[in-house]
Amino acid sequence: MSQTAAIPLSGTLDRPLIGGRTATRFETVLAWSVALIAAVLLTGAVLFLSAGGRWFVVETPSMGEAAPVGTLVLDLPVDVATLHVGDIVSFETAANPGVVYTHRIIDIDADGGLQTRGDVNGATDPWTLTQENVVGAPVLLVPNLGWLFRAAPLLLIGTLVIWTLTSVFTDRVTRTCLRIAGAALTTSYAAFVLKPFVNVTTITNTSSPSGVEATIVSSGMFPVRVEAHGAESVHLVDGQVGRMVIHELSKHGHYQLTSNIDLGVGGWALLIAACLVPLVLCLSVGRVEAVRAS
Repeated sequence: MSQTAAIPLSGTLDRPLIGGRTATRFETVLAWSVALIAAVLLTGAVLFLSAGGRWFVVETPSMGEAAPVGTLVLDLPVDVATLHVGDIVSFETAANPGVVYTHRIIDIDADGGLQTRGDVNGATDPWTLTQENVVGAPVLLVPNLGWLFRAAPLLLIGTLVIWTLTSVFTDRVTRTCLRIAGAALTTSYAAFVLKPFVNVTTITNTSSPSGVEATIVSSGMFPVRVEAHGAESVHLVDGQVGRMVIHELSKHGHYQLTSNIDLGVGGWALLIAACLVPLVLCLSVGRVEAVRAS
């Protein structure tokens, strides 16, 4: 006669193995909100393009704080007869075909020709614009969003590579954590290539008996403090122009600028929190729940 003994079971199971989990009210509202926002943006994009709209990303600091590097420019066609001095306009020239400039109108001649100049440029543009040259006038300037558009190809390729390489892992926690780490690595690589956060450009150098006066502009998203040996440091925000008088030069007459992130306590706290997001996501994905037999 054989006997079978029942052995109590205990252990841990991943959440997906415990049973199907119904979405919470917050998750449902969030999903519908994201879907609604996506639908509104898609509808707006279709209407914008159907009206002849074009978009560009500012790549040079010539417009200063009005349109810093990385600004997304949304243009609609415009009649030059309706433009005024002080308006911003996007245009192409025969001198540089295929290159679109976005500058401010500083004068309109008797024939309706437009004279333009970048806000931080020292000289007027060497051309007179007509209707043929004008691409459009900005209806919206969105700072920093252009960086995302420029990074999109790198992020897309990196995501596809990470997703493919991690598909061989059958364990859900391992696979998901590797994908989170891969997404963070891809984002870091895009930031390294594009340098959207900290960047300083020298516009002019003027020599004097006492040293050199350098005119600089910040073209990064973060506020920076620019320093040079023998000069007072300056604090700049995105697109802002600053001047430094450098009294001590090298024996060859050179100087070197250094720029560092210059955030307040709140800014550093937000930056550190953003850097910790991948770690928090990995910890939340790896949670397990004890299951005991009753």
